[in-house]
Amino acid sequence: MEKIHILTDSSADIPQELVERYGIEIVPITLTHEGRVIREYYDITAEEYWKLLESSREIPATAMVTPATFLDSYRRAAARGCTHLLGVLINANGSGTYQAACLARDMFREEYGDGMVIELFDSATYTYIYGHIVAIAAALREQGDSFEAIRAIVYSRLRRVEAFLGVYSLAHLKKSGRISGGAAFVGEALGLKPISHVYGGAVRVCDKVRGEKALVSGLIRKVSGRVQQPDKQNALLLYGDVPAARIDELDKRLRTEIGFKGVLRCPIGPSVITNTGPQALAVAFYGAARA
Repeated sequence: MEKIHILTDSSADIPQELVERYGIEIVPITLTHEGRVIREYYDITAEEYWKLLESSREIPATAMVTPATFLDSYRRAAARGCTHLLGVLINANGSGTYQAACLARDMFREEYGDGMVIELFDSATYTYIYGHIVAIAAALREQGDSFEAIRAIVYSRLRRVEAFLGVYSLAHLKKSGRISGGAAFVGEALGLKPISHVYGGAVRVCDKVRGEKALVSGLIRKVSGRVQQPDKQNALLLYGDVPAARIDELDKRLRTEIGFKGVLRCPIGPSVITNTGPQALAVAFYGAARA
């Protein structure tokens, strides 16, 4: 009989209630801020981290999960009699965490052979964009689906999920060095708000809108151009330290203008918000499958 262990890293931003309900293992990505080591998910909430980031002169440094941490996880799963382990991890283009998990898998096989199947996915994305797929996999496990069926669903959904991310302020991007001071000055003077497409392992600026009020409209326009069968899926509304009125407006327009079946809200956690800055807003959804 199959016994399946499911894990992900803390960048998946899965709500604690779902983690506990479905028994998902969260392997923490760590951040270092002014000499303090912070384990994402375990030591700080998303909302607490937004405030820390906004008030800090220093950009915290993030560190990938080590192979040793993954190896310990695999050993514990084997000791509990697990026959299969499924891991879905942060975009390999942005973190070495997936490679560390693969290295640990090789080390595990040297010690234990092929007694436990370990299937690892590079999500090619960030935050709850893949975290919600992990939660779906765990729910399927609880209802008794086979490992192969769960693996197939995870693979299919990862190939179809994408997102658009908008940023209200360029100040953090300037502070982190992701854009020059000159570009930030001009952008802020013109009121430009960039929108990026999070897709296939890349994050590319695809549009710029002018003014805060235009950002929600820009996100709606971008999503409506790529989503498939919105009436059969829930949109994921991902947010940082953004006024509640903006979040509510986006939620309403996703339902009424695009026709999503529903909208699930989730705060963006530390490892992602460190790169975007706290004033970020995103929509994730399913489009056409990538080749």
